[in-house]
Amino acid sequence: MKQLILIVTCLLMTHVAISQQKSQIYAIKSGHVEYQLSGNTTGTKSVWWDNYGNSSFTETKSLSVTKMFGFKSETKTHDISIIKGGKFWSANLIENTGQKGTIPFQDITDNMTDAEKKKMGKDLLESFGGEIVGTEYVLGNQCEVVKLMGATCWIYDGVTLKSEAKILGIEAIETATKFDKNSSVSSSKFTPPSGIDYEDQDKYQQEMFGGMSDAFNDDAYDDGDDEAMDLVPVKYPYEKFQKIANGFSYDNYRKLMVMNSEGAYSAMFMKGMNGNLAVSATSRQNGNPDHEGNFETFTHSGKKCMYGKMKDDEDDEVNSLIVELSNYDTYIILISNSVQTKAEMLQLMDEFNF
Repeated sequence: MKQLILIVTCLLMTHVAISQQKSQIYAIKSGHVEYQLSGNTTGTKSVWWDNYGNSSFTETKSLSVTKMFGFKSETKTHDISIIKGGKFWSANLIENTGQKGTIPFQDITDNMTDAEKKKMGKDLLESFGGEIVGTEYVLGNQCEVVKLMGATCWIYDGVTLKSEAKILGIEAIETATKFDKNSSVSSSKFTPPSGIDYEDQDKYQQEMFGGMSDAFNDDAYDDGDDEAMDLVPVKYPYEKFQKIANGFSYDNYRKLMVMNSEGAYSAMFMKGMNGNLAVSATSRQNGNPDHEGNFETFTHSGKKCMYGKMKDDEDDEVNSLIVELSNYDTYIILISNSVQTKAEMLQLMDEFNF
């Protein structure tokens, strides 16, 4: 339950972070915030940052008390998390264990204008049923009040000064008691502590966030060379892909994001809380899905198509439709966990009209 509350709060913060200028998490260059924690979790949280949030240090000392079905549990935490240079470290100072890795989707807005970033943040918030409900003051600062799935955040220039969440009877409240803007923060603050057994998360993150084009960059298309294959950039114009994705409106799907990652394009959509739809574009030179051996090949609207199953990172099979755009030497790939038939997949592809 605590993880669910954190996810909701992060979504609220992401809406604002996407709307900030390129490479900025906060609109304030440096600062320090002290929080009081209340609700089922009591304690303190301290945050320091520099370089508009690209370097940050967070320390939390808390006691969480949960009562469910007549049972009571208590959990003490003393955690820190550090972000610096596109990397992250998190540590449990009670058990001396932690994780480290690379922050995914760092360049998600690199090719967007400020207006497109703001629209993406708004679309992301609305796709999860959230809304901006007004403004209120916290510690004398006028904050944007954002609500989503039982949680509310008061956000000033990207910095959350207050948050309240109550989900299934579990309440978590964070209230800023001290807020120093543009204060000097020593670079040593962002040095990960030694003596921690860090588990490297980069392998798992690559599996989760490697991009839809990774489906063509696996052992099925290996030519025996152990070195990783360099992806060939797609020839289909990104501006055209972006326009089609932004204009897609069908069957209550809501757009989450559109991005250009090293020459491969992706767009993500959601329907409710469980249905998802991904569409991507990759060069045909990056692999031939026929090698997978379980695709039905046919022609639809004058284009060569392939329909079948692809395995995701959990080894589960998901419905996939691949359309060949021969004039651009490009595959358009459609993957969904909420569409069950070939006819439905073709209807979705027709709605995109690549």
